[in-house]
Amino acid sequence: MTASNGGTGQSSIAILAVSLLFVVLWSSGHITSKLGLPFIEPFQFLTIRFSLSAILLFAIAFFMRAAWPSDKMQIVHIVIAGLLMHAAYLGGVFVAIDLGLAAGALAVITGIQPILTGVTVGPVLKEQVAWRQWVGLILGFAGVAMVVWEKATFEGTPVTSFIAAFLCLFAITGGTLYQKKFCEDHDIRSMNALQLGVAALVCGAISFLFEAAEINWTGTLVFAIGWQVIVLSAIAYSLFYWLLRRGQAIRVTSLFYLMPPTTAIMGYFLFEEVFGLLGLAGLFTAMLGFWVVYFLKRD
Repeated sequence: MTASNGGTGQSSIAILAVSLLFVVLWSSGHITSKLGLPFIEPFQFLTIRFSLSAILLFAIAFFMRAAWPSDKMQIVHIVIAGLLMHAAYLGGVFVAIDLGLAAGALAVITGIQPILTGVTVGPVLKEQVAWRQWVGLILGFAGVAMVVWEKATFEGTPVTSFIAAFLCLFAITGGTLYQKKFCEDHDIRSMNALQLGVAALVCGAISFLFEAAEINWTGTLVFAIGWQVIVLSAIAYSLFYWLLRRGQAIRVTSLFYLMPPTTAIMGYFLFEEVFGLLGLAGLFTAMLGFWVVYFLKRD
């Protein structure tokens, strides 16, 4: 084996390891959100999380002498991507969970992000989309429809929670494409710090206008906030941006195929969340759609 092949192999192993770590860390987001939300309102939680995360990332960027964007248009792109990736996406996640949507069901809905990415990368990033991906799109939406039907009809989950879930799905999809197209040339540390700071301001304004300033500080809430500040905002998002720079958007977002079963397993052990027969059928149908989109050879 040549040195270059060895280097390529080592790089592939490193990317695989980072990818698997990313899946586990990212999947924990829905779980820790559900842990903390009984003690605090959604945008209060996000304001605290984003503020502490921004301070942490600013400190890291400063002490590691990270480069900061100076061009006004670059900053605008970073801010827009950050509002989609942080404020809009996580705002939808937290509101959906606060309204009673199970973490596993939310993961299935947001898990169709790779499919939406697959059918939008053509016009946005000039990546070709094959007919098989449309088959996967239909399967994915069919699976999600089964899960939504079960949770809404048989368990009485409010419709508004599903609206919030789909809004966060569109936000993370749009944010991923925007990040890939306009924000690839910036230092991840300083870029993420700026995005988190802006997200904190937006969520803080929403919390001030629409939420009561009441927080029940408990050990569980402190753990949930601490986990999301360090593990999710600082580490998981950085891993996501790092992976996005090293592969096509559809290949990186294909990792979200693994989120629903991972989150469902966590939800079962921590909250005893279970899927009925229809929900399980929906989960596997959606996963089949994900597999068709990514793994079958394109024409």
